[in-house]
Amino acid sequence: MHILFILKDFNSGGGVERVQQRLSEQFLKDGQRVSFFVMNGETPDTTGAERHNNGGGNGIVGLLRSIVLLRRLIRHEGVTHLISAKEQANVCTWFATLGIACKVIYSRHVTLDCTEQKTGPSSLRLLYALYLCGSGKVVTVSTALRQSLVDLLPWGRQRVRYCPNAVITEQLFQAAQAPLPAGLPADYWLGLGRLTQQKGFHLLLDAYAMALQRQALPDLVIAGDGPLREALTAQAQRLGIGQRVHFTGFLRNPYPLLRHARLFILSSLHEGMPTVLIEALALGTPVLACDCETGPRELLDNGQLGLLVKANDVPALADGMRRSLTSRGQVAPSEKMLTDAIRPYTSQHAAQAYYQVWNQ
Repeated sequence: MHILFILKDFNSGGGVERVQQRLSEQFLKDGQRVSFFVMNGETPDTTGAERHNNGGGNGIVGLLRSIVLLRRLIRHEGVTHLISAKEQANVCTWFATLGIACKVIYSRHVTLDCTEQKTGPSSLRLLYALYLCGSGKVVTVSTALRQSLVDLLPWGRQRVRYCPNAVITEQLFQAAQAPLPAGLPADYWLGLGRLTQQKGFHLLLDAYAMALQRQALPDLVIAGDGPLREALTAQAQRLGIGQRVHFTGFLRNPYPLLRHARLFILSSLHEGMPTVLIEALALGTPVLACDCETGPRELLDNGQLGLLVKANDVPALADGMRRSLTSRGQVAPSEKMLTDAIRPYTSQHAAQAYYQVWNQ
């Protein structure tokens, strides 16, 4: 078995890229041959994986070049199984595999109405109809997201499957044992992710300022980088909480910070299945999550494993912050509940789910 991962680019801090890399590491442990084809950008440094980063680049011309290069690679390297992630990579893979006998999985990691994507519902229906017209299968990262796709394309129900993200590995627990970054408060709440509109950090700051007016709170640490960092820093100053909010920038290893946080807060407007929420549960960190369309409710078992509040609602998030200080005992899950909840997200379990999709 020669498994090829196809990605548009590889951002070392990206959630999709992390789970694909962890899945590839498990395939390698299973004795499979693994390669990466990245259309634009650097490739992961997965030991043992072959890297093919000679993609065609950006734009329509870059896509066409990538299709030709990928098709040539599949034939020359004897690729038998493919996993593509994100829409441009999915499209590239569909064209590159026309008439080639290999098993293809097109993966969907975000909700269908993601505000940051350039593809509307009608275009998505057409794209996923194309993917399902061939011999490939579509994999989603949550059962709710699978249902959304099935509702869109009911005739393709049998070939739209759910596979959990490969999130939990021994490397995660080892990385979490590293020392904390210097200069941060001993007692803190944490927001972690790329600083984009989707992640809702502007809502997090508004809610924190609102909750702070009524109750003493730990300081807030926001770990990550992105296009909104300057705007978020200015927002914290404008709200009068600049001294209580700490921006770390990008951290190659954020897991010690996640492990020691008094509370992890997910303020996203939408998710497919938030990787960092799974990581927080695995590290035993209490969580407060916005109940966006797919992901958090499913993962947190309808609020049994952590606090859920209405998404895109500042007062609700502020209220959840205050409740987290008094109701931790009420929502603290047992060790067995946590173990059962995170087991599907181990790399071994995720890899087996992909094998089953290919073999059925």
